[in-house]
Amino acid sequence: MNRNLIALAILATTGTAMAQSNVALYGRLDASLGETKLNGSTSKQLYSGNLTTSRWGMRGSEDLGGGLKANFQLETALSVVDGSSGAGFSRQSWVGLSGGFGSFKLGKTDSVYKDIYDLGNTHNVFDSEFTATKEAFRAGLGNFTSRPNNQVRYDSPNFDGLSAGLTHSLHEDSATAPDISAIDVRYRTGSLDLGLAHQDEDSANLADDRKFTALTATYNFGMARVSALYQQVKAGDNRKDNELGLGVSIPIGSFDLSAGYGQSTSKSVGGGVAAKGKAFSLGATYALSKRTRTYAGYINGDTKNAVGVTTRKYSLFALGIRHDF
Repeated sequence: MNRNLIALAILATTGTAMAQSNVALYGRLDASLGETKLNGSTSKQLYSGNLTTSRWGMRGSEDLGGGLKANFQLETALSVVDGSSGAGFSRQSWVGLSGGFGSFKLGKTDSVYKDIYDLGNTHNVFDSEFTATKEAFRAGLGNFTSRPNNQVRYDSPNFDGLSAGLTHSLHEDSATAPDISAIDVRYRTGSLDLGLAHQDEDSANLADDRKFTALTATYNFGMARVSALYQQVKAGDNRKDNELGLGVSIPIGSFDLSAGYGQSTSKSVGGGVAAKGKAFSLGATYALSKRTRTYAGYINGDTKNAVGVTTRKYSLFALGIRHDF
């Protein structure tokens, strides 16, 4: 009898532990039909991921008791057009712990700098190919590394709206890959969301070093939501970029209308302008349900060199549909 009671107790404990664990399969499929114009050439095609990147993944957590949880996420990008996917879990691949101390993640994760940068583009016409800053900033020194490999990430608890984060990428061979460190501070209260972040990408060659600083803000007025981004980028001691992004979105029933603007000025060490870029974009989405929406988007931008000659002229228009699962 006692043995049976012990066995039942063990089974009950196991069942409770299983009930405290969860794993979810999720994804996003985005396809659109449109036209791209680049430096006088026109291309009509079917696109994948114009509104947001198509992807699928798995995530889960286990309640370890006492407020402690084990967490993981695996995610890869994919193309709706031909069914191909990225190399392995190229977007997210990490395991970690969370609790009253905050959270730790080990593996391939978003840099905390990316969190703040994306905040500044929240209402700048979606977060992918129609985002005005993405096109305008091509005039500058290049993008920051958004998801470094071999990364350790820590996020603090929220203290009355104030939080902070830290990421460091452990690149064992500095000759082929930079050491990447980032820190962010964020403050949220009511309709206001502010962020400040800095990321260092240190290479063996000083000229290849990159330092990124971003200041961002969003505010929800109810009838309209706005976002702003200021980014400064430095390359060694040779170049410096000053970049700006502005966005607004207006919800009207099931519609969400948005507009964005971006500009970049890249200067040499002597202070002369090396390149300039600007872009604007317009977009609209219509929610068919909580998980499915149709959209239309347009972006137009150009880049000019030091003497004002246009070196890149680009536009994109597309109509599409996105489904989340």
